[in-house]
Amino acid sequence: MTEGLKRIMTILTIILIISLAVVSYCGAFQGSTYERDARSMAVQGMGQDMVDLFLVVPLLLVTWLLVLKGSRSALSLFSGLLMYILYSYFIYTFGVHFNDLFLLYCLILGTSLYAFIITVVEMNRTGMQDRIPGSTTLRTVAVFFLVIAAMFALLWLKDIVPAVLNHSVPVSVSDYQLPVNAVHVLDLSIFLPGLAITAVLLLKNYRLGFILAPVFLVFLVLMAVALIGMVVMMKNEGLNEDISPAVIFSIISVIGIVLLVKYLNSMRKRTG
Repeated sequence: MTEGLKRIMTILTIILIISLAVVSYCGAFQGSTYERDARSMAVQGMGQDMVDLFLVVPLLLVTWLLVLKGSRSALSLFSGLLMYILYSYFIYTFGVHFNDLFLLYCLILGTSLYAFIITVVEMNRTGMQDRIPGSTTLRTVAVFFLVIAAMFALLWLKDIVPAVLNHSVPVSVSDYQLPVNAVHVLDLSIFLPGLAITAVLLLKNYRLGFILAPVFLVFLVLMAVALIGMVVMMKNEGLNEDISPAVIFSIISVIGIVLLVKYLNSMRKRTG
């Protein structure tokens, strides 16, 4: 990464860290933030804001400092963090009712988008696609991606298809008083197909897959942790006593962490 690009990315990262910290603090500790949203959605937002404030913001800072020191693995981790923030703040921007933080939501969405584009281009330019893990690791990660993509696609379609056939609205849309569910839009249009495509790229040994795989692994781990935060917060607020989803997301996060460590270690060994 050139010095000029480092300066640009450092500015974007500082803006992102400060904005994300402010928004997450307000969402987690100021009850008025989600006052226009349905109670269950507000509580889930508070749970994710807690995760963002105490996990994502520190990780963003640490990984960027490691990137500045020349760590290629840190660049993959940093890109995964950006993907998670980009995904999350698409939902905040389009799925949360207008509030005083709206402009900061837009700032975070735009900053994370352009920072993500720059980092992926940089990973391609610096030859990270040539750091090929072992075939067993590739196949395992690919299968994990395909299972996650299929599982969530079926979960969302189970909610959507009956509503379409009955000319009604899914419960997840009507309960939150939204025009559509932004999670459905992102997952079915972009992220679940992206997981499946990356899995195929890995199985076919295409270089783009080697770049995207650790990025998606970080994204999945963070998303699972955020979902755990939502479930725990819902239980604490007495809105849902079922904690089984937290167990499932915990398993997903543990598997994702194990595969990420194995993937990055395999890449280092192959280039060491």
